[in-house]
Amino acid sequence: MKELKGCGMRSCLGFLSQRRLRGQPLMKEDFQRRRLAGCTSLFKKDLLGHFGCVNAIEFSNNGGDWLVSGGDDRRVLLWHMEKAIHGRTKPVKLKGEHLSNIFCLAFDSTNTKVFSGGNDEQVILHDVERGETLNVFLHIDAVYSLSVSPVNDNVFASSSDDGRVLIWDTREPPTGEPFCLASYPSAFHSVMFNPVEPRLLATANSKEGVGLWDIRKPRSSLLRYGGNMSLQSAMSVRFNSTGTQLLALRRRLPPVLYELHSRLPSYQFDNQGYFNSCTMKSCCFAGDKDQYILSGSDDFNLYMWKIPKDPAAGRVVNGAFMILKGHRSIVNQVRFNPHTYMICSSGVEKVIKLWSPYQQPDSLGDLEGRVEDRSRSLYTHEEYISLVLNSGSGLSHDYVSQSIQEDPRMMAFFDSLVRREIEGWSSDSDSYLSDGAILQLHARGRRSTRPAATAAAASVANTEKCYKN
Repeated sequence: MKELKGCGMRSCLGFLSQRRLRGQPLMKEDFQRRRLAGCTSLFKKDLLGHFGCVNAIEFSNNGGDWLVSGGDDRRVLLWHMEKAIHGRTKPVKLKGEHLSNIFCLAFDSTNTKVFSGGNDEQVILHDVERGETLNVFLHIDAVYSLSVSPVNDNVFASSSDDGRVLIWDTREPPTGEPFCLASYPSAFHSVMFNPVEPRLLATANSKEGVGLWDIRKPRSSLLRYGGNMSLQSAMSVRFNSTGTQLLALRRRLPPVLYELHSRLPSYQFDNQGYFNSCTMKSCCFAGDKDQYILSGSDDFNLYMWKIPKDPAAGRVVNGAFMILKGHRSIVNQVRFNPHTYMICSSGVEKVIKLWSPYQQPDSLGDLEGRVEDRSRSLYTHEEYISLVLNSGSGLSHDYVSQSIQEDPRMMAFFDSLVRREIEGWSSDSDSYLSDGAILQLHARGRRSTRPAATAAAASVANTEKCYKN
C-alpha cells in the first residue's frame, strides 16, 4: 500500500487503525467484524527478541499501538507494533530487570507506566518513556497476575503463590502493608478488576476455582463460580469489556463462560485436540463485541470459539470457530486488540506470533487455512534425556548467549510433560524423572557416569517445579 501522507502508515492494519469515517463511525467496526467472520485462518508473522519462553504479553490501551512482553529471560520488552511489523526497529528493553521468570504485565490507562511481576517475588513499576524503574513492590512469593484499577492508575492488584490477593497504592511507601483482599492456603493464579464496576474483582485459584470479590468486603468472596464443581484448579480469569461476563480456564477442563452474577456456566467450549494441562495459560475475549473467546492449547494450536447468541445454562459448544496453526510448542498466552483485530500469542517458544485478517509485510499463511506445514513430532522421553545429558546439565536460565534461535532442550522438556499427560502419568507422583530412570534411558544410548545423570535429574526436577506450579 502506498504510504499515506500525514499518518506514515504503509500497511492496511495501520490505515484501519487510524481511519476516521465521517458520518459513518461504525463502518470500520462493521468491516472488521465481517472480515473476521469470513475467515477460516489468519495471516501470521513472528516477532523475535526474547531469549527464552515468553510468559506474558499485553497490548497498550486505547488503540494497542504498543505491546509489552516478558518471560524467562527476565527482560521487559516494549514493541511499537507498526514499526515491529515492518521490521524497522527492535523492541526497547526497559531498564528494570527481574531476577527470575516474568509471569505477568500490565499497562496503566495512559500507557506511560508498565507493571511487571514474576518468580522473583516482586512487582516492578517502569516508566515507559524513559525506561527507568519508578518503584519496586516486594511480595513474599511468586507473583502470577496483575491488574490496574480502571478508575485509578495508582491502584493495582496482584495475585501470588502465597495464596493472597493484594491491593496496592503506588502513592504509599512500597515498604508499607498493602490491603489484603483475599487469603487462601492455595495459590491465586489470576486477578482482574471489573472494567465497569471497579469495586469488583475476579480471581482464579489453584484449588478454590473462580471467585468474585468486593473490595469493600475483603476475606470472603461474593460468589463462587461452578456450582457443585466450584472446587477446581483455575489458572486464568478475564472480564469482557462491559464487565457482564467472565471467561475462565481450568486445568484439564475446557474454557468456561459465566454471566457475572450466575454461579452456573453459560457455556463451556471444547474441540477435538484442545487440551490444557501442562502449563499456566491465559485466555481472552475477542471481537468488537467480545463475541469470541481465545485460548492456547498443549497441542501447539490457538483456538477461537464463537459465543452463541442465545444463552443456555450448562451448554457445551463443541467445535472451534477457528484453529490457528503455526506454533511449534505449547501456546500459553493470547491477547486480542479490538482496534486492529490483531491477535498476539506466545508460550514455550521464544517468538511472539502475530495473527491478522490483513496481510502484513513478510507474513505467512492465508485466510483459508492453506498454510505450509511447519509442525513437528514430539520429542520422545529418551530424546529429551539425551539432550539433557549431552549438555551436561538440565535447563538453565542463563541467557548470556542472547540467542533468539529455537532451543531444542526447552522444546523437548515441554514435550516430555505433554507425553506424560497423554500416557496418563500422575503429575504429582511423577513430577520428576528419577535418577534410575535417567540412567536406564541413558544406558540405551551411550556411556555416562552416575554423577552427571544425578545432576541432570536434579535440574529436571527443579525446572518442572518452576513451570508446572
